[in-house]
Amino acid sequence: MEKTIVKMAVVGAGTMGAAIAACGARAGLDVVLMVRGKGEESGRVRAAKAVETILKKGEMKGTDSRRIKASLVGADMEKDAAMLRDCDLVIEAVAETLSIKRSTMEFIFSNCAEHTIVGTNTSNISIADIAENFPAQWQERFMGIHFFNPVRFMDLVELIPHKLTKESNVKKVYALMNDRYGKSPIICKDAPGFIANRIGSMAITAAVNAVQDFGYPVNKADALTGDLIFRPKQGAFKLLDLVGLDIAEHTTDYLSTADIPECEKPYRNKPAILSDIVSRGYLGNKTGSGFYKKVKGPKGTERLMWDYVKCEYVPTERVTIESIAGIKDKRERLRAMLFTQLPETEFVQRVVLEPLWLAMTICDEISHSFKDVDVAMRGGYNWIKGPFELCDLLGAADVCALMKEKGFEVPQWVEEKIAADGGFYAGSAAAAYVKGEAKAPVILSNDDAVLTDIGDGIACFSLKTKANTYTIPAGELLLEAAKEVEKSECFKAMVVSNPGPNFGAGANLMAVLGAISAGQFDALEQGVKTFQDANMALKYLKKPVVVAAQGQALGGSAELVLHAGRVVAHQELYAGLVEIGVGLVPSGGGCKELLFRATEGLKYGQMAKIISAIDGIVLPVAQASYSMSADDAFRTNYLRRGDIIVPKFADVPAKAKVYAGALADCGWLPPAKYTVTAAGENGYTHLMATVKVMLEGRMMTEYDAVIVEKLARIFSGGDALAGEQITEEDVLYLERKAFMELAHNEKTIERIQGMLKTGKPVRN
Repeated sequence: MEKTIVKMAVVGAGTMGAAIAACGARAGLDVVLMVRGKGEESGRVRAAKAVETILKKGEMKGTDSRRIKASLVGADMEKDAAMLRDCDLVIEAVAETLSIKRSTMEFIFSNCAEHTIVGTNTSNISIADIAENFPAQWQERFMGIHFFNPVRFMDLVELIPHKLTKESNVKKVYALMNDRYGKSPIICKDAPGFIANRIGSMAITAAVNAVQDFGYPVNKADALTGDLIFRPKQGAFKLLDLVGLDIAEHTTDYLSTADIPECEKPYRNKPAILSDIVSRGYLGNKTGSGFYKKVKGPKGTERLMWDYVKCEYVPTERVTIESIAGIKDKRERLRAMLFTQLPETEFVQRVVLEPLWLAMTICDEISHSFKDVDVAMRGGYNWIKGPFELCDLLGAADVCALMKEKGFEVPQWVEEKIAADGGFYAGSAAAAYVKGEAKAPVILSNDDAVLTDIGDGIACFSLKTKANTYTIPAGELLLEAAKEVEKSECFKAMVVSNPGPNFGAGANLMAVLGAISAGQFDALEQGVKTFQDANMALKYLKKPVVVAAQGQALGGSAELVLHAGRVVAHQELYAGLVEIGVGLVPSGGGCKELLFRATEGLKYGQMAKIISAIDGIVLPVAQASYSMSADDAFRTNYLRRGDIIVPKFADVPAKAKVYAGALADCGWLPPAKYTVTAAGENGYTHLMATVKVMLEGRMMTEYDAVIVEKLARIFSGGDALAGEQITEEDVLYLERKAFMELAHNEKTIERIQGMLKTGKPVRN
């Protein structure tokens, strides 16, 4: 049996190297982070500083620093080279210069074991060029392992084997990236820019060139190059600021001189706008200014944008694309922009068609399948749809006809594929690309939620609402679903799993505001009570309930997570009770769960511990805090012993199903009910003293204080005396009462309206 990868080293402790090493330690590997000493500072010290920085200030903030530090050791290239002999994998992450990479590779191969796989984290340089003149036994163990920045959050890892790389070595690295790092690895061909950068850089260049030619300001260009065309919402120029304008320029320079087809070269110019702004030292977010910069003005922080004609920063105004403002369906909006003659049509045609044409033209050169291209662009550049998925969504035949009309030569394989299958993904012409998964039989359903039979005796509850928000009908179906699973002999367990990148955004604020505006307070309170009852039904169900939680689980969604029998969470879970931002308090049992978890077993004689515990709960809720990762969710009590962290996003629902079945088969017992000791007036007084300090220090507004006062009442037990035992039902009543009192307040209405209008909290 071949040895798997259990220990790795990263040579180079810059931003990428430190992050690759830290993510490896997070994944459970033993990791050596090796760097050359500088001056009197040894490599060990430099590596330790890099790790400390990335844990406290960098992208690993919020992860389990203890686990990472316990598994990661710093090393000096000169003094500790022998440490490489124990490693199954070594990844080079030094400067993107061929000579430096070659010399670093020679150092690694000269010091590692004969079985060690060696990878280079290059974003552009040819794997063959780096390995030129290496012995064959080195080349067999050598490959490109290209991570994307920031390493923790970007899903894609491009694997680029050398022509002599053993397939078994590629499989080992693929398994490591997929199973332990939780990435979506793609095996690429050794072509300039590989897959993602080759296409993504052209997409950026197309946008900048179009801005120059059409004279659009950068904020209008961003409105036309974001989610309108199924790419990241921020648009091309904000994305450039995030990536770094110097990095974009470097990639542009490299690809303009690389060995690429002649037909591609006209699109590989370096836009004058980009050259000019880089020459001024405006490199994006890392320098505080790029195509945008934030400044403090009389109205607070405001964003300025670069006027490339005046060569100065000017105020950024909100952009509305009036020509498609009335079209709600995303597919139809883009079709209208592409296929009808609107004012912005020619601009959008360029930024959409140029990279799409490139993907079609060089697909075979850079990838083993057009599907890999789509995965690469989603995972490496956060495109909502990959090029071929987008083509099918818009109607493949229509897109190709438009390309020909605009002078692009459509490759023969594309025309044959569309003629045979109607699109790239068979049967999906003019429709959104959906993975071919059989739909589960429906057990219960309404407009907002559904209960399905997903096989193996497992039922699955899912929301159907926008952004997975909770509505009164959804709460009603959740309660009905719990009763159905409880009584049914067909089901032994239940999973709660919502579609999309986020588990849920909490309550549907539009529905809450509508009920308040219509004076339907009785119906609103009954809706709150139904959600409380549903969560309690899940908690005490005689069959296991497992929540599959990923991304954001905020407000009411976090409350559902808190009531699950067990949780299977993606490692990037952001859970928190954030209702203060909309002028409300958590009312689905979230306060109750956090209180009971924090004070369980504490008696009257431990009042100081009880007060300290509720103090530690109230402040995060008052600040609308949420966990920075699944690791952090354990620290903040949103996850607990028995809950599981899964590294790969796509695996979460399946793992939840398996876990639910296993819990049922092992003899699941629901939790026993218990009471906790109220802090009473002592706790309330202590909390209000903290509120006074925060008010005086301008750390909260007057209305924040009103809301936190109600939280203080809830967490101290309402009218209960200090030391009195209180039940879950007691706290649920306090939550509901406070929620309804706030719902009558005009300032809460202002906060809800502000959130719906801007997506940001209003601090009135």
